[in-house]
Amino acid sequence: MAQENIFTPEKLKEIFEPALVDEIMVSPQKEVPAGMQVALAGDDINAIPIILKGKVKVYRVDDKGNEITIYDMTPGQSCIISINHSMQEEKTPAFARAITDTTVILVSPLKSKEWLDNYGTWRTFVFSLYNLRLNELVEQHDVVSRQRNEIQQKSESINESIRYARRIQNAVLPPVQILDKVNIEYFIFNKPRDIVSGDFYWFAEHDDLAIIAAADATGHGVPGAFMSLLGVSFLNEITSNQSIHTASEILNSLRAKVKAITKQSIENTTNDGMDIALTVIDQKNKKMHYAGAHNPLYLIRNNKLIQIKADKMPVGNYIVEKESFTNHEIDIEPNDVIYLFSDGFADQMGGAQGRKFMTRNFRELLFDIHQKDLSEQKQKLEEVLADWQGDLDQVDDILIIGIKAK
Repeated sequence: MAQENIFTPEKLKEIFEPALVDEIMVSPQKEVPAGMQVALAGDDINAIPIILKGKVKVYRVDDKGNEITIYDMTPGQSCIISINHSMQEEKTPAFARAITDTTVILVSPLKSKEWLDNYGTWRTFVFSLYNLRLNELVEQHDVVSRQRNEIQQKSESINESIRYARRIQNAVLPPVQILDKVNIEYFIFNKPRDIVSGDFYWFAEHDDLAIIAAADATGHGVPGAFMSLLGVSFLNEITSNQSIHTASEILNSLRAKVKAITKQSIENTTNDGMDIALTVIDQKNKKMHYAGAHNPLYLIRNNKLIQIKADKMPVGNYIVEKESFTNHEIDIEPNDVIYLFSDGFADQMGGAQGRKFMTRNFRELLFDIHQKDLSEQKQKLEEVLADWQGDLDQVDDILIIGIKAK
């Protein structure tokens, strides 16, 4: 007889620091018999389960009453749906039922939030769950491609799960009100190629400094979304836990974290990482710092476009890399217009001959519209893209951030 898989306290100590293990072990445990309903869609989330023994099925029910499996939880795993929705103080959208006799630890949602802030191993645990579920979606998608007779039912399940992944991704993006707080006038044009995106924007306010980034993570869709999630988490950690004052210091710290996490991956490749343009704006002293990994910054001043070049290396592993990203310090003048962006707009295929839009045309477009109100600029970008793309598919995620100095 095969030995039963049990997640013991000894195994807890292998992945969590001792102080966190102590907190986990004082949480209540519950025995759940096979077939017992653990959660109903619409329930409040009063506890986040960690499976010690057994198996729990997490699923949704379609309009015809069919159960659509989202994932199974086995020993050593938790429920990413419960974690995410408890952070948003939302009710659970899913059902859960014990498949076998199951033992769970019930963690308070408030404790989970505290642990995300205080324990790096808990953050790693949560992100590994997210990565696991996203990888499962990719595997399911491959199965759908091979099983044409089941493609409709399977694709509906997968798309629903990926849409949920988009909700998770949106939940971790910073609120745009951060820029309102530091009196920054801006627009964000964000158009993912797929449901989830490898491009992401990020903001923070730190010691009266506004920190703004436009990043393009490796890939798009599910792989890019996971790397973008790591990027947001790392940037939050860097700016909240360290005394960071320049854009280059932030990118240097971000590169170190990305390289460390990709070294731990069995499937690590030298392409894991991201391109990024990041600026630190000091409104009080009218100064701006910029550092870039492949992605430049455009500054339009006195009817002249100035390109601040990025370093030709990514945030991540690279064969020939500089010790530090270059930090550009720029004086800010009234009515300066600043653009941070990914390469998605310039790379979009379209026009009469189905060619790329190209960087030169993108630069000229920004110059042509820079005197308009920022809301009008965003609208014009949307119109030009739609006209250029026509009936062709979008080839990459697209992200543009426009900022106007006051």
